[in-house]
Amino acid sequence: MEEVFKAAEQGDLEEVMRLVEYTAVNVKDTDRDQNNALYYGVKSGNLQVVSYLANRVGLDPAAGNRYGETPYDLAFRLGFQDILNYFAEKCGFTYENSFHNPIRRGFFPDPSVVRVGEDYFMVNSTFCFFPCIPISHSKDLVNWRIIGYAVTEPEYARLDLLDGGRGYWAPDISYSDGCFYITATLRLNEGMEEKRVQMVTSSERPEGPYEEPAWIHEDGIDPSIFHDADGRKYMLLNRGARILELSRDCRKQISPAKLLWFGDFKRKPEGPHMLRHNGYYYLFLAEGGTGRGHRITVSRSKELMGTYEPCPYNPILYQWDDNAPIQCCGHGKPVQLPDGSWWIVYLCLRKLNGQYGILGRETSMDPLEWTSDGWPVINRGRGPSSQQKFPVISVGHDITGRNASPNEIESEYTSAPLGGYPCWMKKEWMTPRPLSRDQISVKENTLFLAGQGEDLNSLQCRSILVERQKYFDFEAVCQFKVPELSEGESLGLTGYYDENSYLKYGVGYKNGKYGIVFQEYAGDGYINDRFHDVFKGNLKCGGYVLCKMKTEGMKRRFYFDSGEGWIQTDTAEDTKYLSSEGLVKGKRFTGAMAGVYVKGHVSGNFTEWKISETQ
Repeated sequence: MEEVFKAAEQGDLEEVMRLVEYTAVNVKDTDRDQNNALYYGVKSGNLQVVSYLANRVGLDPAAGNRYGETPYDLAFRLGFQDILNYFAEKCGFTYENSFHNPIRRGFFPDPSVVRVGEDYFMVNSTFCFFPCIPISHSKDLVNWRIIGYAVTEPEYARLDLLDGGRGYWAPDISYSDGCFYITATLRLNEGMEEKRVQMVTSSERPEGPYEEPAWIHEDGIDPSIFHDADGRKYMLLNRGARILELSRDCRKQISPAKLLWFGDFKRKPEGPHMLRHNGYYYLFLAEGGTGRGHRITVSRSKELMGTYEPCPYNPILYQWDDNAPIQCCGHGKPVQLPDGSWWIVYLCLRKLNGQYGILGRETSMDPLEWTSDGWPVINRGRGPSSQQKFPVISVGHDITGRNASPNEIESEYTSAPLGGYPCWMKKEWMTPRPLSRDQISVKENTLFLAGQGEDLNSLQCRSILVERQKYFDFEAVCQFKVPELSEGESLGLTGYYDENSYLKYGVGYKNGKYGIVFQEYAGDGYINDRFHDVFKGNLKCGGYVLCKMKTEGMKRRFYFDSGEGWIQTDTAEDTKYLSSEGLVKGKRFTGAMAGVYVKGHVSGNFTEWKISETQ
């Protein structure tokens, strides 16, 4: 295939045609960065080569490589206007009016969306992290900003004893009669009296505050609430799609659960969502598990409690291409726009080197259309897209064709109070399980975080603050004031997955000395534990130290600066333990995160934190 790449890059149309039509090359092959022949053809600037590969060979201009870059992106970057014009006609959208999947990057799994007027609201799973269940707002379905959380009071969260990977699974958001409803499964530990219980809460404002949760004691996962036209309320949950009736305020179960449909694929059917459209009840399911077999199927019935007929086009979403960057797609919920068009948000996974989904499960989106015989089809049956037309041409996108950052999107909503926690918690910081209010505060741009003697492998540890890792390649930096430390205490940066897998890099105290600590924890113990006596007695309490973590895929380099410039001390060659696939212990459904930590009976004063993409 390298010969085809070379000929395409040189703009040699005759040689490209000869290799494609008269040799045994596999035109679907890609290079190590998952670039295909069309990508190389764009490099040449030769429109004839590009149109041959797109029209005759059928290569997609909007198919992403391992970094999400498409041939369409490359044509824009290189300034080839004739190719851009051709791609606009071929794809059905101009480059300026496109976005890239995923629309929510990093650990944003199990999306549910609702439209109210011209505003869109989305919720995602948080498992054992607090605050629980972020509520995000958008005006265009592509650019999102967290405006609140469904559970913000520690005493309501019920997370204190739960293992990582438990907690709040697969939330749903809906709207009816001036009220927003959020439901989710609270997945408890094995051995507890109940393994699964359904939470329901509501608010008249999308950002909250939300009322104290009600608990529906029906076993199952992935609940959603369906508001029928007659005003009656129902909850759907797995296995398959079971339905039960709720009270008008959705806080009580008033009928037994009944199975409506067990799915088309009939393997791990879950994530049911109900939609009433054109005289039918449409039932959407996620099937096949959350790995490579994940998919979306649909059925319909004229009556809510009737017999559901499976769609002849099932699965309506599935990743057919094993080499595509976006994999494991399913668990979707449709939404209709004011112009009558339909879209669907769904979870997906991007695997580094095809193996490790270190960013966790993310949220993508594609158009949904209705066939002449009344069935929904997603992205014309082609599977998930890398680059797609903008659903709403309004705020939030620019001529780079990239999704705008959350800070570029203005929202009329202000975050609700988070149970008395400081205002910075309204952004994307999370803690594994709630911490007490006296452990954390912010004053004059300094974050105060108190340890309570526990290490990060303890379920009792409450001195960790993290945010989602959204990039394969990134740099994180924190600065903190050095406190008086005792033996074994430390503070600084963390790369975190859960209590079973994390790393720490910061200032510690050992054998009567201050030094740089680097530790890697995976499974049941520390696989690396280093102490660098770099200060030679010159580091004083009250001084400031900067720590930096530079990440390139699975490899991470670590640096400190105590006033004399950056000095590298450590390298972690393989941090696969920060992914769901890289370690087998407990339930691992989240994603890698980065943040700050304090270990010991000591307080940390952090004066700087930033994380940025480095690709």
